[in-house]
Amino acid sequence: MIAIENVRLFNETREALERQTATAEILRVLSSSPTDTLPVFKAIVRSCTALFPGSRVSLVVAHQGLIETRAVSAAGDADIQPIPPFPLDRGSAVGVSILERRLIHVPDADKAAEDFPRMRELAVHHGPRSIVVIPLMREGEAFGALRVTRPVTGAFSDKEIALLQTFANQAAIAIENVRLFREIQDKSRQLEIASQHKSEFLANMSHELRTPLNAIIGFTRIVLRRSQETLEPKQYENLEKILASGEHLLALINSILDLSKIEAGRLEVRAGEHRLAPVLEQCLRTVEPLAKVALVKEFDAELPVMYVDEEKLRQIVINLLSNAAKFTERGEIRLKAQAANGTVAIAVSDTGIGIPSDKLEVIFEAFEQADASSTRVYGGTGLSLAIARRLARLMGGDVMAESVLGAGSTFRLTLPLRYAA
Repeated sequence: MIAIENVRLFNETREALERQTATAEILRVLSSSPTDTLPVFKAIVRSCTALFPGSRVSLVVAHQGLIETRAVSAAGDADIQPIPPFPLDRGSAVGVSILERRLIHVPDADKAAEDFPRMRELAVHHGPRSIVVIPLMREGEAFGALRVTRPVTGAFSDKEIALLQTFANQAAIAIENVRLFREIQDKSRQLEIASQHKSEFLANMSHELRTPLNAIIGFTRIVLRRSQETLEPKQYENLEKILASGEHLLALINSILDLSKIEAGRLEVRAGEHRLAPVLEQCLRTVEPLAKVALVKEFDAELPVMYVDEEKLRQIVINLLSNAAKFTERGEIRLKAQAANGTVAIAVSDTGIGIPSDKLEVIFEAFEQADASSTRVYGGTGLSLAIARRLARLMGGDVMAESVLGAGSTFRLTLPLRYAA
């Protein structure tokens, strides 16, 4: 009795291990095939064939009123041919299972031939005597089925049916994964196209806006030069306000144009040989009128000649310096530059208000600021840092920020010494 019990326990353990191994293998294939159901289907029918000796297993889907075989396997058949597509109706156990969204279990095919007329034809070709069909479900609807037939009569056990149900669920997950993946891909393509159109629209619109705005600014300057002695002081002051507002609007449009060109891939890098120190000194002179504090430079003794787009480098540094000037009312702004190992590192440090740690990445997004509330003290569009980072990345570098709230910030620009197109 002990020997018989040991054999029974051994067989149960072996069967459980085989089923767990089969399930694990299907899960492995499932995780590695997010874009293709066929490997999962093949793994399922192979596992079923191994766990149900002598069986024939097929995985089918309903498509345009037909039932089509997607994977099939049978013991001992190296090159088994699937059953040709047949109508999705109640003439077959598979059709009933899909249409009525329920499991079909036929222990004796001969006795069920009247209920499923097509089963007699199937029996002639493949000789099944017992059948289990489990529908593949998604959101309450059946879209296919897992079918297992055996050449002998007899009911499938509850354990066997439960295992087949697990396999059917895994097949449904595989199909749902592929559907979701393709849906995400399609949405991503749509978003990419929409973003491209948006960027092209902004680029074209910004260009069209600049033409009349430049005319307004030009004529205002002419009037200011020629009318200083004839206009009343208040009228002259109003003209100066018009000029300042026009120039501010033009700067905003230029920023939007730069950003949209980068996003649309229409901004080209025109690299050349340029000495770094003079470029940085020019940036300091440009920003000096905006700064309320001292501007300090700290350059390496021998800054190298860079192969870089000078205009874009200058724009990045000016944007970083202007940003520091806007938020620094006491202390200093320090521009530091050094080169090593084929890389140039430029840092702009200030003693301003600082940036909260959770905003250090947000500030590099277009139209985003550390303080985006309607009551914020400091103005601006939130474009200068976004443009600086994107221009840096366009030239193979990057801009990073670190800050202590209330104690200042440091923006670090890194660029390759020689731009590689």
